[in-house]
Amino acid sequence: MKNSEFENILDECLERLDRGETLEQCLQSYPEQAAQLEPLLQMAQAVRKASAILPRSEFKARARYEFRSALRAGATKKRQSLFSLRPRWAVALMVVSILLIVGGGTAVAASNSMPNNPLYPVKLAAEQVQLTLTPSNMGKARLCAMLADRRVAEIICMADKGDVRQVEILTQRLDERLEMLAILVSVEKLEVPAVESVPRAPTEELAPPPAPSEEARGEGDVYTRANGRARLRIIVAGCACNHPAALRAALGKAPESAKPALRRAIFISEIGYERALAALD
Repeated sequence: MKNSEFENILDECLERLDRGETLEQCLQSYPEQAAQLEPLLQMAQAVRKASAILPRSEFKARARYEFRSALRAGATKKRQSLFSLRPRWAVALMVVSILLIVGGGTAVAASNSMPNNPLYPVKLAAEQVQLTLTPSNMGKARLCAMLADRRVAEIICMADKGDVRQVEILTQRLDERLEMLAILVSVEKLEVPAVESVPRAPTEELAPPPAPSEEARGEGDVYTRANGRARLRIIVAGCACNHPAALRAALGKAPESAKPALRRAIFISEIGYERALAALD
């Protein structure tokens, strides 16, 4: 399908949502494009909710213009990486959406929102934008560790409120972030070449290790990346101790109905961090 044809379908679905039709009705009309349409329409719904809180018409107009520009640019520039398999215009829509929210003055509120807050979908969208636009695997891994910390705080909050469904959903998201962290550091480890040692005769005097070559000092410096892994391991090791402990502390205060889901969250966090630490070794 041509890009312009998909644009027309997307426009039609956005208009149908404005008229009160459901997301499912739009997707049923275009089953072949449903996989591409669904994340974009979900984002549109999240942005609509946030815009309703603080409507800013000038930012809406700017967002639409910038989305169109990014969509055209994405047709000529294609880029794929391990975790960015979506079309470039899907990312562009999320970026523009965040710009829209910032213009409305709700970005900070969204970043601090919990799953029972209307701005929470915007928080998740902002995280996905940040993750997608982070260039390196190690940078993505550090971000995954930070997002896992957020999920644990949200799990504790929702467990305290007795919202079992949200605890289960957040536990799944925690598992996904920890799994991604382990995969990213494993891939990055494979890309780091080993530093070869030069054998010397027994009588040879000890000499200082050779300085890194110009090639090693360039992008992907082995030494810099090794230091980055060491720092990340310290962070992950701290989370591996603190997060299960915090979840266990919450278990004693949570309503009985939420305790089974919270116990699963503890199990998932322990297994996830064990897997991530093994990948960092």
